[in-house]
Amino acid sequence: MTNKILINRYQIISELGKGSFGTTYLAVDLDSPNHLQYVVKQLAPSDPRPKVFQVAKKLFEKEAKALQNLGKHNQIPKFFDYFEEGGQFYIVQEFIEGNDLGKEIYSQSILTENETVQLLIEILEVLKYVHQQNVIHRDLKLQNIMRRKSDGKIVLIDFGAVKEIKGLTVTSSGHATTTIAVGTTGYMPSEQAAGKPKFCSDIYAVGMIGIEVLTGMRVNQFSENPSTGELIWKNQVNVSNNLGLVLDKMVTEYWKNRYQTVDEVMGELRKIVKPTPSKKRLLIPSRIVTSRIAAALGIVAVGGIASVIFASMLSKGVIEAGEGQDVEAMYNSLDALAEAGQWRNADRQNWQLINQIGDRDGDYSYISVSEAKQFSCPDLQRINKIWTQRSNGKFGYTAQLQVIDGNGDTLEAFRDNVQAWRRFAIAVGWKTGTDKDDDGYLSDNELQFTIDAPKGHLGTDGENFDLIITRAANCEL
Repeated sequence: MTNKILINRYQIISELGKGSFGTTYLAVDLDSPNHLQYVVKQLAPSDPRPKVFQVAKKLFEKEAKALQNLGKHNQIPKFFDYFEEGGQFYIVQEFIEGNDLGKEIYSQSILTENETVQLLIEILEVLKYVHQQNVIHRDLKLQNIMRRKSDGKIVLIDFGAVKEIKGLTVTSSGHATTTIAVGTTGYMPSEQAAGKPKFCSDIYAVGMIGIEVLTGMRVNQFSENPSTGELIWKNQVNVSNNLGLVLDKMVTEYWKNRYQTVDEVMGELRKIVKPTPSKKRLLIPSRIVTSRIAAALGIVAVGGIASVIFASMLSKGVIEAGEGQDVEAMYNSLDALAEAGQWRNADRQNWQLINQIGDRDGDYSYISVSEAKQFSCPDLQRINKIWTQRSNGKFGYTAQLQVIDGNGDTLEAFRDNVQAWRRFAIAVGWKTGTDKDDDGYLSDNELQFTIDAPKGHLGTDGENFDLIITRAANCEL
């Protein structure tokens, strides 16, 4: 198919993926001035009979129009075209640059409860729109959820309804039916496997995603209770009773016992997730400490560049620098992610590393005063160095200290004066508006996670960011 031109317009560049239901290609639109790139999905019924083809064509047109309507949502690929050529059906959609969540999740550590809940809410918020359009996705799984590179938001792809074409057939009585259940084993509940999907079938799939990212196990690795058919998974992870009950209800075998609407699930999950702090999770650029802050921290400036003075000893009671293979692997991962410009993943790895260094319980939403004071200086210096070097001074603790200094604020004012904090948040792109109120703070999903973000934008160290940056400053970066 490579280089083949479809309907004298779309030239195939490469194959993106191939499954049991069809093949997906990357193509260029030869009619567009800039030869824009699109995703082209190829589908065809397995049954070659002409009467099956005619039924498939009607189904294809119906489902293509449904996809066209769904594409109006910002987190669903835009729909551009559909056509039939040579007995094959084709759909043309927006090309989403980024990675699927399978690549994102499998390449890093298991998610915490809070991160798992936040991810599920992200997915469910988009799924709510899908269900409002009277559409069941039918193939929700990590590989069919993209993390868009431009803004870090998730995008739902590869809707299942159009895939019915592959298994379509016509009985002797003229009745159209399908011989293949649309969906993926492990994410597909029994009623969907029987060809009778319901809205709560999608909820089952999202619940399986939650269990997968929380345990670090693939969905086909879990066993079932032979008496009830219920999934056995809580023996694989230390999970709170609240989240365990919600996930159990999402993936219960009998569909009537599940949550029936997305709103029901989100309502329960929002009771579990720790509230987003008013001081948003932030990411911090590091480079050169200047003038007032540099002098206050005792950093020697030579030729306008701060010479880093590393503490040679740690005072009694300070948590020792991270040791062992796990910590070193986290450092290597942070460095590799930052070098590759995968800033969102680097930010997550950074926070996991900080928790590991502090020997904490993985609660990523809060750091106590005592915990912040006991962070190892060599570790904070090493983290800062990675962010500084890989971002060319755009991200890291040093860059954030420069922003505070550039605002004309002292570190003490930053900690104690809410307007100084707001000025900082505005400068690094965590808040819009003015320093007169607390309106305009961005959520984690609204942060940029790109090298084009404002200086000091990245390095999101939780609710008590001010405590960590104070500790980092005292460590003489």
